[in-house]
Amino acid sequence: MKKIIIFVNKIYKNKKRIDKFLFKFFKKKNISRIKIQKNIKKGNVLLNNNKIKKKQYIKINDIITFFYKKNFFKKKKKKIIKNKNIKIKIHYEDDDLLIINKQPGLVVHPGHGNYNNTLLNWLKYYLNKNIKLNYNNYRLGLLHRLDKYTSGLLIIAKNIKSFNNLKKQFLKKKIIKKYIALVWGKPKKYKNKIKNYIGRNLKNRIKMNVFDNKKYGKLSITNYKILNYFNYFSLIKCKIITGRTHQIRVHLKHIGNPIFNDIIYGGNKIIKNIIFNNSFLIKKKINKCFKILSRQALHAYYLKFIHPKKKKIIKFSTNLPNDIKKLLIYIKKEKL
Repeated sequence: MKKIIIFVNKIYKNKKRIDKFLFKFFKKKNISRIKIQKNIKKGNVLLNNNKIKKKQYIKINDIITFFYKKNFFKKKKKKIIKNKNIKIKIHYEDDDLLIINKQPGLVVHPGHGNYNNTLLNWLKYYLNKNIKLNYNNYRLGLLHRLDKYTSGLLIIAKNIKSFNNLKKQFLKKKIIKKYIALVWGKPKKYKNKIKNYIGRNLKNRIKMNVFDNKKYGKLSITNYKILNYFNYFSLIKCKIITGRTHQIRVHLKHIGNPIFNDIIYGGNKIIKNIIFNNSFLIKKKINKCFKILSRQALHAYYLKFIHPKKKKIIKFSTNLPNDIKKLLIYIKKEKL
């Protein structure tokens, strides 16, 4: 076992947990807090030469002894399996980039319970087949992601120069992304800028939450504009300035207009204060809407950025997918 001795030389206004302190201390080594907590549980972390618990707090002049095994800080390489059987709509392609139109239901990154049937599995097959390059070190050229049940446009770089160029554009917020969403009710403002902080829900780690300050989240900005009002729904266009996890979904839930059939943020149930009519017929029609569209009504329809090689502004847009189109036709017909 190796060891690192850490001296606490800072006074904290609020109580500082040792696992959070160590997570920040080892930030450059990309070690998760869960991994640090497991090391504490094994008894490999001492505070002033005493074994500790996960929720132990530290103070100035404390001495932390952190024991670890040889490969503790080495990150395990995730092996991505090729999969040519996934069908992907290629919207645009040249020597430097690939724009795909992701279908709803397709997961972008391999994860627990789904390691083979993701967009990255298809990219492993497609890119290696076409240009014979090793993409393992930079996420197979994928620069951003969409939620499983969100459809729409994604950018993939086909070489390292393009990847680095586009990554800089993302960091400098030069890549414009627009979405169309069908939401419950009628937002109070025709145009609006939603600006606050988004972070993990403190009780449920699957969900994200809106916070008033940066203590628990990161700055998040979404602009929206109403495209069409219906009786119980609104069709809106969203432009995201920042790119936080579930950003549009969380922001629209926050203003009281969750995305239709969003299972995580309450859009998958009839909202009583919006559907104020208790008519059995209205409820029956709304329930049919859930059958027509079996996923959240969110589509990434527009991209605008500077081509990494040609240095010219390029734009891409797509029509709404058939399932959302079908739902809108039904809503108009039934005057919902």
